[in-house]
Amino acid sequence: MSRIDCISNRNIKIIATYVSHKLGDHGDLFAGLPYPSDRYSSPEDFFLNEDEWTTSENFYTLFRKAKAMVGERYFYFHCGYSSAHLRSWGRFDYFVKIFSSPTDGFKKLPFFTKHFSDMKDIEVLTPPAYDRTTGKIRTLLKLTYHEDMNADEDYIGHVFTRGLIASIPTIWGLKPATLKELLTAHDPEVLFKRDTDLAAFNLDLAIERNLVTIKSPEDGERKVVGKKIILEPDSLNGEQVFLGRYKAYSQDALKENGKRKEALLMTETVQASDRVLFKAGEIYRAPYFILDVTYDRFCLLDRCRHVFPFRRKHEENGAGLIETVNRLRETIAARNQAYQELSMANRELREAKEKVDEYARTLEEKVHDRTAELKRAQEALHQFNQGLEAKVKDHVEQLRRYDELRRYLSPKLCDRILSSGDRLGGEPQRKMMTVMFTDIRNFSSYTENLEPEELFPLLDKYLAQMTKMIHQYDGTLNKIIGDGLLIFFGDPIPVSDHAEKAVLMAVEMQKKVSELKDEWLEYGHEFGVGIGINTGYMTVGNIGSDIHKDYTVIGNQVNVASRLESLARPGQILISQRTYSKVKHLVQVEKVGAIQVAGLRDPVVTYNVKVI
Repeated sequence: MSRIDCISNRNIKIIATYVSHKLGDHGDLFAGLPYPSDRYSSPEDFFLNEDEWTTSENFYTLFRKAKAMVGERYFYFHCGYSSAHLRSWGRFDYFVKIFSSPTDGFKKLPFFTKHFSDMKDIEVLTPPAYDRTTGKIRTLLKLTYHEDMNADEDYIGHVFTRGLIASIPTIWGLKPATLKELLTAHDPEVLFKRDTDLAAFNLDLAIERNLVTIKSPEDGERKVVGKKIILEPDSLNGEQVFLGRYKAYSQDALKENGKRKEALLMTETVQASDRVLFKAGEIYRAPYFILDVTYDRFCLLDRCRHVFPFRRKHEENGAGLIETVNRLRETIAARNQAYQELSMANRELREAKEKVDEYARTLEEKVHDRTAELKRAQEALHQFNQGLEAKVKDHVEQLRRYDELRRYLSPKLCDRILSSGDRLGGEPQRKMMTVMFTDIRNFSSYTENLEPEELFPLLDKYLAQMTKMIHQYDGTLNKIIGDGLLIFFGDPIPVSDHAEKAVLMAVEMQKKVSELKDEWLEYGHEFGVGIGINTGYMTVGNIGSDIHKDYTVIGNQVNVASRLESLARPGQILISQRTYSKVKHLVQVEKVGAIQVAGLRDPVVTYNVKVI
């Protein structure tokens, strides 16, 4: 049984993002659609909230309106396909960092489907596996609509879903998946009469004496393009499943085996206006959809290309996780206010333009008596636009600077930099700083044994607590690398006691980890974090090319901290001799020994900070 509000607004967000990608913005896409006005100030606020759900009627109305705005023939498929490269699926983008390959994505399709639609279910009939005959990975998917839902009413939604599925391999830089529909639950006799897009072809499709006939788009003559068949089940994983095997139709054959099903086989390919409407071999009126999906292998080289760029380019691949953490900050209200002000300015500009358009429509009739009035209105509008352009430009610049800062710094430091007029980073420079690496030990075993919906709340709570401490000690959260953190002290706000702040914060972190252990133990996992800290001269600033720059810190001293973190056992805080010299009056330590770090000639003396 499906719920009334059966479509997640995540689908709406994908559509709106694609329209904006094509047109620059989504215009009046949401105008006139009903929404809970008692809880939301505008339809846009409601439909772009990915935690809300809406009705199928709203979804179809909005989807067809979006297609009309863009004017793209295969809009429904392209819209779903765009979700991967536009990262328009909201917080679900976070799971990309947990999955190691497209195979993981296809295995989790049933889970994601439940969070995008309450109309249908997807079952993975055969897990993704290498097919020697094609040299590709192959999987079979079964898509079944709920008993109270009609597949024919969701034709454009099904095309949208195919686009989503095809896009999965592109997340890892592969070509899109190839989808072959072995079985289709749509009834062509219903589709070509009721669906707005298909009815326009006037095929007048009918079933006559067990044959499928249409009015030919070429000459208008009636012709046979298909016939009735009987589907025969195959045995798969101990169950009887229809996979496209069939025999000739007869009433006697249907009675012989109650598990057989009647269906329609298209025997000719039908094309109209450069669009293929049917393909020979397609089977309609099946009890469900069967998708034969193939995609390229994800080799070791591809895996490296996926992993290492993520560790180097946090801004591109870590955007989803950072956004999830940033939602916990109260300062998000300031960003929303800036967007509202910008939106209000744009509305004022549109209203002014509408007034000019109204003058233009009636200008020819009133040219003699309203020339002077029109001239004054145009002059006023020109002055208004000049002031508005400067205002919008200022708002955009403030918003850009704020978004740049909030990825790394606490609200207190953001306000301090903005009030002083400074900018984040600049040309790389050498500075004495303290850098810290943290990492959850044995995290890979968690991802293997815990479902994402179990792991995500635990990881989210951990990151929220750690981020709060970083802000408290005026640290700069530079990167979130999966389950690990890169933090440094001393830039962009100079501090003299950066080593002390780093070590004291590390102690507080380990204490907090101890408090969180019980919750992880409920899932059968021991929870521990290793921390490495080093102090020294390193290079900090905006590093990269004009195409992409990243505010970060590099150098041999950064590598020392990373090496210390890799050696730290759960619960340990390993610090270098240079850091110890700054904090020996604050904490108790035990000497661990000397370690060798690539790029440094002399070994690094290491200490373990006792957490009391």
